[in-house]
Amino acid sequence: MRGSRTLLLLTALLYSVTYTQGTANTVADCCLQTGSKRIPSNIVAGYELQTPEKGCMKTAVVFLTNTKPLRRLCAPQGSPWVVKLMKRVDKKKDLEKKDKTDRRPKKTPQRQQRE
Repeated sequence: MRGSRTLLLLTALLYSVTYTQGTANTVADCCLQTGSKRIPSNIVAGYELQTPEKGCMKTAVVFLTNTKPLRRLCAPQGSPWVVKLMKRVDKKKDLEKKDKTDRRPKKTPQRQQRE
């Protein structure tokens, strides 16, 4: 009786350990295919690179739209129009960053008072 109770407890413990380890895996939101249709630059807010290191089978560029609802558009990474669009988005981000730093109030030199 005591042996079967120990075996039952050991089995339950082993099951709970394997169950919690199995649920720790996360599911990646991956592109299963890419489109060849060009994406207009005025609807693109940014992009991400999809790689096998991030848990996806297919390498791709995922463009994020600024439209509502927000969309994730998958494009082939090596395609010339994709590279051009990525550069355009990077340039746009750099300009936005520069505008934010230019808007800071500039320090005005203080006048010295005459005595």
